[in-house]
Order: sequence, then C-alpha cells, then structure tokens
Amino acid sequence: MSTEEKKATIIEKLRKYGKINNSILAEELGVSEVTVRNYLRELESKGLLKRVRGGAVSISAHRYDPVFQEQIAIDVDEKHEIAKIASRHVEKNDVIFIDAGSTALFFAEELLKNPPINITIVTNSLYIMNKVAEFPNVKMLAMGGFFQLSTMNFLDLNAGDFFRKYNINKAFVGINGFDETGYYASTLLESETKSMICKTVNDLYIMASSSKHFKKSLVLINEWTGKEKLVTADFSVEHKDKISRLAKEKNFKIITNPFGD
Repeated sequence: MSTEEKKATIIEKLRKYGKINNSILAEELGVSEVTVRNYLRELESKGLLKRVRGGAVSISAHRYDPVFQEQIAIDVDEKHEIAKIASRHVEKNDVIFIDAGSTALFFAEELLKNPPINITIVTNSLYIMNKVAEFPNVKMLAMGGFFQLSTMNFLDLNAGDFFRKYNINKAFVGINGFDETGYYASTLLESETKSMICKTVNDLYIMASSSKHFKKSLVLINEWTGKEKLVTADFSVEHKDKISRLAKEKNFKIITNPFGD
C-alpha cells in the first residue's frame, strides 16, 4: 500500500467510525506510530481531521455529536471534576441555563446521570440540546439566534427579551478567562449573550478550569459583581492565594470539591 493509499484509508476509517486510534492504525497500516502521527498532522493541515490525544476525530458529520467536543477539549479531567462539583448545586424544580462549551457539556452529562425531579434546562448549545434530547423526562427550552459554527451554539443580541420572559433561577456559564477585572469571552456576540444571562439571574455559577485563571480573552463579559460563584477544581500554589484574595476583594464565592472524590 502506497503512502497516499494509507492516508486515504485513514480518511475512510474516519468517515466510517468518526474516530481512530494511533496504535491500532499503526498495526493495521504496518507502520510506526510516529509515521501515523505524521500522516495525521499532514491531514489535519489540510482540514481533513482533528488530532486528539491518542488519535484523531472526524470534523465532518461527527462534528454535531457531543462526543466531538469531548474529544477536542483540554483540561478534560479537571473539567469533569468541575462538572461534578457544579451538578451538586442543582435542585428539584430548578430552571437552569447551561452555557455552551466543553465544561458546560461535561456538566450537563454529569447532571443527567441522576437529574433532580422536575428540572428544566435552558440552553443555546447545540451539543447540549442533542444530549438533553436523549432524556424525555427532562424538560428543555432551546434558545435560538445566530448559529456560531466554531462553538456550535446560538447567539442573539436580543437575548435579553428571551431571558426576561422565563424564570431562570440558576445559570452555569463557561468563560475563556478571568482576571482581577472580570471574566471574558472570545467574541463580541458571545460576550453580549453571556452578559445578558449573567445580569438576569441571581444564582450565577462561573465554571473555569485552571487554564482560564488570570487569562484575558478578547471581550469582557462582566466585571465582578459579587454575586458570582466561581466553580473550579485545581489551583497552583500561586493562583490559590491570588484567587482567594480576589474573591475577598470582589466579594464572590469560590466553590471547589468538598468531598475529594
């Protein structure tokens, strides 16, 4: 089998299965894993796949599957821990907003393992809509607007009217970073939508893995107001003291795992 035929085989396997493993692929193609990684790097540069740890995933049909976002996420273990922590704060009869992003998706999946009675999930994430749709006993309200392909969610500058119409009592929001001033998003439209929900609800959970600590992104969502609950799972020694001082200064709460599980 020629090099080009091997690359074609990789694309065909991705089309068929949605993901591939380096070691299995190396065995099937009769090459080293180093060679497989070189093939994947080249194919990724042409926009034909997305490399992930241990292999690659398709970026075509499988992009719409929640599994795709899980496979390309960073800080995965930490985000799963954040999801567990946040899910403990959802109660019977809650109407909650779940934001877009990998942490939000992990949170939704954790929550749906044993959903509280009579909860309603409001979301603008296509991934989360697809996931919640698997649970007919959980009510869902989908937010529309402009579809942003890069994040697979819907954004709307008139979202304020949507949020005021429904009695959402808790919001679980992902961010691209936070610092002493406030918390950030990567686009203006995303920032506007997040800002509206943050201003609408009183019980606000900001979910941020350690890679977001003291990192600015393009657009400020909100300055710290004091009503935020920062949900995180891992601190460097430097950041632990720094975040504690910031929380005291800005009057917001820090929520970490009290159980150590």
